[in-house]
Amino acid sequence: MTSAAREGEQVTIMLPRINIMGALGVAVVGLIVLAAVLAPALAPYAPAKIVGTPFEAPGRFLLGTDVVGRDLLSRLLYGAQFTLLVTFAATTIGFVLGTAWGFAAAELGGILDDITDFTVNILLSFPPLMLGLLIVAALSSSLTVLIAIIAFIQLPRVVRVARSIAQTITALQFVEAARARGHGLVAILVAEILPNSWRALGVEYGLRLTYSTLFISALSFLGLGIQPPDADWGLLVRENLASLQEDVYLPALLPAVAIGIFGIALNLIVDWLSDEESLAIPEDLR
Repeated sequence: MTSAAREGEQVTIMLPRINIMGALGVAVVGLIVLAAVLAPALAPYAPAKIVGTPFEAPGRFLLGTDVVGRDLLSRLLYGAQFTLLVTFAATTIGFVLGTAWGFAAAELGGILDDITDFTVNILLSFPPLMLGLLIVAALSSSLTVLIAIIAFIQLPRVVRVARSIAQTITALQFVEAARARGHGLVAILVAEILPNSWRALGVEYGLRLTYSTLFISALSFLGLGIQPPDADWGLLVRENLASLQEDVYLPALLPAVAIGIFGIALNLIVDWLSDEESLAIPEDLR
């Protein structure tokens, strides 16, 4: 439950009551993360090893084989590693930097706040997928570059939300009291603003994770993300599209379904965290 913030009171934020859908989302995300971490132990074969003929039906291999005869289950498990690595690394980097920037702009105000507003509006004016494609084409599609690009694209959106959240909290009396006691910027951001905004930030983090998953999958599907012989789920869809023309559906559909299940599970967690209307993030800030 969440108590509404009243003038002069510090906001008290508690976890919302667990519900079936929220628990389901946590369970599914946890299982996917666990499967990715344990991929070397769970995968029957090395991900790049050719073990059969192209597009074998399930039987000798649990989920069949892919376009060149590699075990599809092994490819999916190792693909989860790349998908989740880029998703969590890029989102976390962009989120930490964006939150710190947005909080600082809200607390300090003045010219920093004006520059922040101007910069964020400029960055948000570029179509994110087009911007990502241009940067990847100009640089490379290495893992480090992909993480940096997605973190950069996430940054202005996180700054905007964090600034909006912090502007509400910085006007409360307990923050003014902290300033009067001589607390510095870092102390106010960490001890006063952050503890009273974590749940709204958690909602935004979940939304950003979903966005990052779709973004890296789209880049890989277009051939500018993870490069063969490695593969994430988006590249697995691209590699196995030919299976649909041969009436073999699992190689192309399973990685697409995996992306969808992961995204739905994240959204279930977001819905659970945002159950209280008092902490819902405005639609125009998403």
